[in-house]
Amino acid sequence: MMIWLRHFTCLFIVAVLVFPVSSYGGMEEKVLKEVVVTATRIETPAEEVGSSLTVITAEDIAAKGCTTVTEVLRGTVGVDVAVAGGPGQESSVFLRGAESYQTLVLIDGLELNDPSGRNRGVNFANLTVDNIERIEILRGPQGPLYGADAMGGVINIITKRGEGRPRYFIEGEGGSYGTWRESVGANMGGEKFNVAIEASHRSSEGFSSADDNLPGNSEKDKWENTGASARLGVALSEKVELDFSGRYQDGRTHLDQGGGPNQDAPDYLLDERTMLGRVKADIRAFDGLWEQTVAFGIADHKRAYKDDPWSGDYRYDGKKEEVSWQHNLYIHDAHILTVGLEYEKEGLDDQQTLDVTADTKSVFLQDQITLKGISFTTLGVRYDEHENFGGEATFRVTQAVLLREWCTKIKGSCGTGFRAPSLNELFYINPWGGPGGNPDLNPEESTGWDVGIEQSLLSGNVTMGITYFHNDFKNLIEWKNGYENAENAKTQGVESFFHINPRDDLSVTLTYTYTDTKDRKGTQLRRRPLHKASLSTGWSFRDRGKLNVGVQYVGTRDDSYWNAMTFTTDDVVLDDYIVVNCAGSYDISDHFQLFARVENCFDEKYYDAYGYGVCGFSIYGGVKVSF
Repeated sequence: MMIWLRHFTCLFIVAVLVFPVSSYGGMEEKVLKEVVVTATRIETPAEEVGSSLTVITAEDIAAKGCTTVTEVLRGTVGVDVAVAGGPGQESSVFLRGAESYQTLVLIDGLELNDPSGRNRGVNFANLTVDNIERIEILRGPQGPLYGADAMGGVINIITKRGEGRPRYFIEGEGGSYGTWRESVGANMGGEKFNVAIEASHRSSEGFSSADDNLPGNSEKDKWENTGASARLGVALSEKVELDFSGRYQDGRTHLDQGGGPNQDAPDYLLDERTMLGRVKADIRAFDGLWEQTVAFGIADHKRAYKDDPWSGDYRYDGKKEEVSWQHNLYIHDAHILTVGLEYEKEGLDDQQTLDVTADTKSVFLQDQITLKGISFTTLGVRYDEHENFGGEATFRVTQAVLLREWCTKIKGSCGTGFRAPSLNELFYINPWGGPGGNPDLNPEESTGWDVGIEQSLLSGNVTMGITYFHNDFKNLIEWKNGYENAENAKTQGVESFFHINPRDDLSVTLTYTYTDTKDRKGTQLRRRPLHKASLSTGWSFRDRGKLNVGVQYVGTRDDSYWNAMTFTTDDVVLDDYIVVNCAGSYDISDHFQLFARVENCFDEKYYDAYGYGVCGFSIYGGVKVSF
């Protein structure tokens, strides 16, 4: 503990004195200034939200130099990230110690979770930052507003809306590992019409997915990604607006057999394509006292594995259709009632033995109550009726108290969540004739609560906060001679942040997260560190330049791997590590920008997942032309 503390202290001093950067944000210090939508499904000042929430803006993403959502989420308080290899390899995100598949991921309100996945999880590998305006991360179970898959929380990706005169850009970047990126975009909008669009292509020679420091892992695993994102808005009248958003992501990733020695598989690759589309109508009546939102969305996922050394070629297709009807009733300035109906249908087709579907019908109710601009209470309940396992009810209560004279916010929440068994877990047919899916599975369930305080000092130039959280999970679905409800788990910990602006052009943000995760045997859950800390410093200079330094410390984690020599699963402890990243940009003119970033500045050797390679010291740079 003392060793990493000394390292972190030294890096903190270096970053403040030598690399002062403009904070890339995304931290809790912005809570008191933001308007958010994820916490209540309507626009709400963040200071009135009792839930634990982090907002990451487009400016934050650009300042950090991120190109994928996985990179953006690293270092965020309460969030752990594990990547099994290099660019395009499987990426998992854990909120407050919950399993990655227990987090609901949305893009403009449409679910990204893949129905064809083993447990309906999200692989963040091909999710790029194209056209992203902000990312809102809501921690803790969110069953009442979002239903299944929101046991650990919600990550809501909100794309840009067009505004102002027509603007266009062309951007190119190159760097280590034979990496190239090209993107183009346009943005424009007025009172009646707006549009924002961006398309990009990325390619990388990469490095071995299995750690190339181990024998038999010399082959580079390439990655290629093509993506496009568009959002279009049309005001039909003062009372009716239409909004369409769509996203296309197509990635090709070369894979190894796994992590560890002798895992090269020269022809093994994954083609993964995702298409999302959603249309939404906002209708206002009675001078805005009654708002309706009617939405329809489709998500289509296709995964094709080729030349798997064990199974050959195989493919999975997943599809989800969603329809929702939400009513917001502004009964009083201090009283907002939200009622909603939802229907969704998900399908899995593995092109061999399975072609199954399931639907869920839902109704939810939320009441927001404000007392004298000091107390903000939210009460929510929901009932979901799943075609296979039946009904599930969830609730959530949040409370925020603002002591404005003292610049203090006290917050807390308590609620429940669940995860419906995936179609694979319900109906999987074992091709070798052994045990498989279990149609009698019960949903996974969670109960969680948190309480915290945030304090602002010196006219907002210093902000700090701390939150304690506790989550209980039961009926977790595991493979034990077939799928069964076999496990319980508990996570608890502390999230904290400290932010200071000593000058208008200088800021420093420090976060620390303590997450204790245990199953019912008392064993730490895999790949989730007990201790995690991050430092972000920033400096803006000459009104044209920005520099950013990010330091991340990740503590020891338990992990396991398949030992091909003994045909057993062996346990291992991953060492702690410190990684330093730098990014900067300079505007040569109003239309011409140079940018660069350095990842893993000190070439730290570490594992996100045992036996899988990680990015070493690498440099990237490029140019952006706007007109």
